[in-house]
Amino acid sequence: MKSKFLTIDTRDFITGLFIAFLTAFLTGILKIFETGSALNWPTIKPVLIAGLCAAISYIIKCLMSNSKDELFMKEPTM
Repeated sequence: MKSKFLTIDTRDFITGLFIAFLTAFLTGILKIFETGSALNWPTIKPVLIAGLCAAISYIIKCLMSNSKDELFMKEPTM
């Protein structure tokens, strides 16, 4: 992570969205298959919402961390 405090670069943004969403989405799909539920909108909707929430959470974490991955800390002066 190279982004400075309260900023986010494109790579962090794309990586965060991809990893967080994919993790939550695949976990939800696995649970649907384990319970034997049908793949329809009522069962997929909570999975998509969880994926989006995970992605947004990761982006917020990136915004609130400095380039040394310290949460809620200003950028260190050189």
